[in-house]
Order: sequence, then C-alpha cells, then structure tokens
Amino acid sequence: MRRPRTALLLLLPAVILIVVVLVLPVGWLIRFSLFEGQSGVQAAGGLTLEHYSRALTDSFFLGIFGRTILMALIITVLAVALGYPLAHFMWKAPARWRGPLTILALSPLLVSIVVSSYGWIVLLGNRGTINSLLMWAGITSTPLRLMYSEFAIVVGLTHIVLPFMVLSILAALERIDPLLAEAAATLGADARRTLWHITLPLALPGIGAGTTIVFSIAISAYVTPAVLGPSGPNFITTLIYQQFTMLFEWPFGAALAALLLAVAMTVVFLYMRLLSRAGALGAGRHDARAGGRAGAQA
Repeated sequence: MRRPRTALLLLLPAVILIVVVLVLPVGWLIRFSLFEGQSGVQAAGGLTLEHYSRALTDSFFLGIFGRTILMALIITVLAVALGYPLAHFMWKAPARWRGPLTILALSPLLVSIVVSSYGWIVLLGNRGTINSLLMWAGITSTPLRLMYSEFAIVVGLTHIVLPFMVLSILAALERIDPLLAEAAATLGADARRTLWHITLPLALPGIGAGTTIVFSIAISAYVTPAVLGPSGPNFITTLIYQQFTMLFEWPFGAALAALLLAVAMTVVFLYMRLLSRAGALGAGRHDARAGGRAGAQA
C-alpha cells in the first residue's frame, strides 16, 4: 500500500501544476467563448454558440485555419526530412564529436525566438544576404520576394522546431542495438535494406514523438508568423491576437483559440492512432515472416 501512496504523493505537485497552468486557464477560455459578450474582462450576456458558428461558417476564418494547418504540416514534413539525416549522422559520429554536434543542433534554442526571427529578416530581405548573393551571381536581376510571405514563415519556424525533431529521433536511435546492423550485414543486407527494414522501424517512435511536438509548436506559433509573415492576420494565432488586443472581441477570440486547440488535439490524436496501427501492422508482418521461416525450416 505504501508504494502506490508514495507514487501518488510524488505525482501530486506535477498534477497541481498542470491543473493551475493548463486546465484552469483552458477551462476559463472555453467558458468565456460561450458567452454573448463581455463587460471589461468579465463575460456578460447569456450562453451561446454563435461565436463558434461564425468561425466555422465564415470563409475568411476557415481560409486562415486551413492555411495554418497546411503550413504546420509542411513545417513538420520539412523537419522530418532535415532532422532524420542529421540525427542519424550524430548517432553514427564518433563519441568525441557528439557533444559539439549536439550543441550545434540545439543552437536555435539558445537564441530568443524574436532574435532568431529578426535574423531571418537579414537573410531574406530584399537587400539581405540571399538576394545579394543571387544578384551577384547573376541568377536574378531583381530581388526575390522572400520576406513577409508564407515562405518566410515556413523557413523561420522550421529553423526553430528542428532541434525538437533531431533530439526525439536521436533518442530513439540511441536505443537501437548496434549488433542488429551487424547481424543484418552478415545475412547479406546492404546499408539501404538495413536502414529501411531495421533502423527506420525502430526509430519510428522517435519520429512520432518529434512530429507531434513539431506540429503542436508550429500550429500555435505567434512570434515568427507576426514578424516574418505578410501584414494582417496571416496565421490563426495572429488572428486570435488581433481579436483580443485590437478588436476587443474576447469571446470570439476565445472561441478561435478553443477551436485551434481542438484542431491540434484532433490531428495529433489521429496521427498517433495511425502510428500505432502502422506499428501493429509491422509487428504482425514480422511475426508472419518469422512463422513462415520457421515452418520452412521444419
């Protein structure tokens, strides 16, 4: 009896923290979104679903939601495409290089998001480094419009979320027994087949964790879209900020925030279900192959 009670006592501070900083604010937000209006910072009027109906039927708000989800998915795919090779290289690197490589991978987190976003202005601006190099090389005669666009948002957010993807995949790769690759090589598997049939399936939990974290950060980002994106509400978070601070429509802004939370949780839930089914399917195929080989040998 002491062990379960001790475990509950150890979990109690974390549970209290989550309730105070997450559950209560989200509950207040959802409650605020259900009222007709406000009086100062207090909800006023009767209960209504008008704000949700307005957000889900207006093409303007639906367009921003769709654009936000699409860019978050693009950022997640780019993070996987860039993060896995880097994590794999760090995994295979000699021990003396892992420390410097880890610091290099974590470098985007060592700088403020605001500073990082303004740094991309220096690179992507009309007179920035990239346009200057392109014009110097004769590739283009006029500056390309890289700044204040969806392209700039994708680049800036990919740079910020990449360390989370790299560390998640690297943690999964570190759990793989190196003898598995050696055993596959002795059975005639080349590097490509070893990567596809052994390393990637075993790294799938890390990829799943990384994509979940990256998508959640990307879809809820505010600073980078506000600094690098087009003027006006270009991302759902900038639209929510506008509703609260400029238009003072707190109930409608709360409804948009609640919808953003619901969309993010739904996408993550469906993705995790897909990963679990893919893992179960892969395990079933592996067992079937093992059974077939055992039968053939018998």
